[in-house]
Amino acid sequence: MHRSTHRSMARFWRDQSGVVAIEFVLIAPLLFALLLGIISIGYFMGITHSVHQLAASAARASVTGLDQDERASLTNTYLSEAGTRYPLLQQTSLTPLVTFDNSSPEGITVEVTYSVEGSLLDLANGFLGLGITDIKGSAYLAY
Repeated sequence: MHRSTHRSMARFWRDQSGVVAIEFVLIAPLLFALLLGIISIGYFMGITHSVHQLAASAARASVTGLDQDERASLTNTYLSEAGTRYPLLQQTSLTPLVTFDNSSPEGITVEVTYSVEGSLLDLANGFLGLGITDIKGSAYLAY
């Protein structure tokens, strides 16, 4: 009996049929966390760039207006089309603020706040603890 137990144990230690599965179980969580982190950071950079571009482009769109009312209308129209112009942005998550500076020189400030609630970044906040709730962008243009 001792000899058969010894053979069984020797055969067990030489058997490598499950090694790949065990290695995968050990490495997979780290690999998936790294992959989710890379995707989240890339998405964050894309959203941040889009928010800043939206603010700058909305300010530039107001240049063709003749008076403050027409400039405000052009800016708000551009901001209302953000979802079609910037595919990463959801229109419902945007909160724009347009202010005019009537001093000399006149100017416009466009501030855009993007809420990440319900997006991939919100999901990543839960897993990675990024703490990102809003992304803000602003632009100032003097006339």
